[in-house]
Amino acid sequence: MRKISFLMAFLITGYILGIWNFLVLPKYYITFGLKGFLISLVPILIAMFLIYSEAESTKKTRYLIYELFFKIARTPALMFTLLMFLMIMLGITTYYSAYSLVFIAGVGSKYIPAFVVGTILLAVVLLMLAKGKTLEFISVVSILFVLFAISAAFLIRGQAVSSVTSSQAVQYMENAVSSITSFDLPLTAKGVLYLVVSTFISLGLGAGVYYVIGSFTPEELDLRKVLAGVVVLQIILSFAAAFTVAYSLGAAYEGFQKAYQNPNIPAEESMKLFMKFNDLKDYATNSEKSPMDSIEVFYSIPEILKGNVPNDTSLIALLMLSLYLAGLTTIIVLIEMGSQILSEVMQFGRGQSLGFVALVGMVIAGAMIIADIRTMFVVVPFAVGALVAAVEAYPLLSSELAHNKAMIAGIILLLIATGLVTLYYSLTAPSTAVKIGALLGIVLFVPTFMNGMLLKSRR
Repeated sequence: MRKISFLMAFLITGYILGIWNFLVLPKYYITFGLKGFLISLVPILIAMFLIYSEAESTKKTRYLIYELFFKIARTPALMFTLLMFLMIMLGITTYYSAYSLVFIAGVGSKYIPAFVVGTILLAVVLLMLAKGKTLEFISVVSILFVLFAISAAFLIRGQAVSSVTSSQAVQYMENAVSSITSFDLPLTAKGVLYLVVSTFISLGLGAGVYYVIGSFTPEELDLRKVLAGVVVLQIILSFAAAFTVAYSLGAAYEGFQKAYQNPNIPAEESMKLFMKFNDLKDYATNSEKSPMDSIEVFYSIPEILKGNVPNDTSLIALLMLSLYLAGLTTIIVLIEMGSQILSEVMQFGRGQSLGFVALVGMVIAGAMIIADIRTMFVVVPFAVGALVAAVEAYPLLSSELAHNKAMIAGIILLLIATGLVTLYYSLTAPSTAVKIGALLGIVLFVPTFMNGMLLKSRR
């Protein structure tokens, strides 16, 4: 049981700790400091309560997720909403994971579609080969990811401290580093909203994964201890990513300074470096900037480190490999769980369901090479992620499930309120791509209008 608990902790860690812990959450740990960290604990604890309740509901009843939604909640249509949201999250995660391989391989972004196809195929092949060893395999990859991410943060810190010498660059770096542990930074209403939504998204709510995990969890497993371990790792990794960004800020400014003062470097190159530094500085200081606008700033770090710190190639490879493994563990879990849900809903065989989920994820990720389409898909979790999480939690209100119904109802109302506000911001945004993304998010709820028809056909 100790071995299973250990492996389950890293399975859930591998799913939860993904691209969002690198691309979005560090922003709020820097702009809000320890106030932001304490605020993030609220959605973390709320999410953990939902995760525990969802996993326990299938663990105790031994229902599969579709049986639980049909026989107990009487809402089979919600399964299609969760499945569509899962596949969009699969596409987004695959695209940004594949993006990290561009820097490891040292090639242009035109190779992202090839890396997308390779990553999806790798995940499917590993699932087919692993068979009964899937849990062990994902756990091992998750452990490697955690070790690489923490190592990258320490190494980047060491290189930045030893190589950044410009007084202005040192000041930028020290300000960002001290912000992470400061209680004095001001909060903003919009920034706090973005932090809360980003935290919910990073914890993987809305895809139905935790119901599926509960269906094969051993009776003796204490999920509370497992989730406590996940929370600790979540906090450690988020702080590691925040310090990685903060120390990179100094290297970014020093790189720009050197280029600006070197007459042999074209002005266009100097300006390019300045824009990257400015984007990183904006990421670390502007809490109200939409997460959709700053999600790709993390990928400027490899270009900032290149040529500006010793052992830059090794550091870039380690950092981007950490990001890739973070995405890969999430991708494997999403494909596996999506396959299980699809098998239950559509009565597909394992090969068919794996192939269908993988293909949809591949198409979405491949289409994201186009900037407007990328924005459209990335908006979906930020616009309606909290609403989908509320839909996912709805079956827990059923009388046959032994949970704190009042607390569940309160959390669902909180998720609905949060989701409606973020949906409003998305629908009123000036960008057409953002508005279309919000409308696509609304489309996810269309199956709920067919619930009565599905119940009758099932009878």
